[in-house]
Amino acid sequence: MWVHGRPDTDRVRAALAGLPAVRVALGPAGPGVDGFRRGHLDALATQRMLAGLSSARRLTSYDEVELVALLTRDPEHADRFVTRVLGDLAAAPAETTEAVRVFLAERCNASRAAERLFVHRNTLLRRLARADRLLPLPLASRPLDVAAALEVLHWRERD
Repeated sequence: MWVHGRPDTDRVRAALAGLPAVRVALGPAGPGVDGFRRGHLDALATQRMLAGLSSARRLTSYDEVELVALLTRDPEHADRFVTRVLGDLAAAPAETTEAVRVFLAERCNASRAAERLFVHRNTLLRRLARADRLLPLPLASRPLDVAAALEVLHWRERD
């Protein structure tokens, strides 16, 4: 289905609640025929990426997953990347991996990350220390690689 403009994602999510088998992949809106074509192709890329990762996400936009879509075009290579970069952290509890993912997304600001995760700052710091022990190399030495690998894991997980 194609729609004009940018749909209200909250309303789409609410509508999806009654349709468990329906999934929505959104491409960015662009001007003219080329913008329409690009948006359609990006929505298809989003759909392929989610299917390839066996994600249970019900509503996803290309803007949210562009980096992960690029990283997972070759699923075997993506798996090796995640394993090599994350080591034992890949199998850690979700609270630990999510702590690192949010910490990096908040530009390594522990206070903002703790607030976003609704945990005490000390709890976040303990989770980050645990994650650092599980990583093959310290988080500070490869934050971009760790962030990218965690994004791949994040989109593999179920809603």
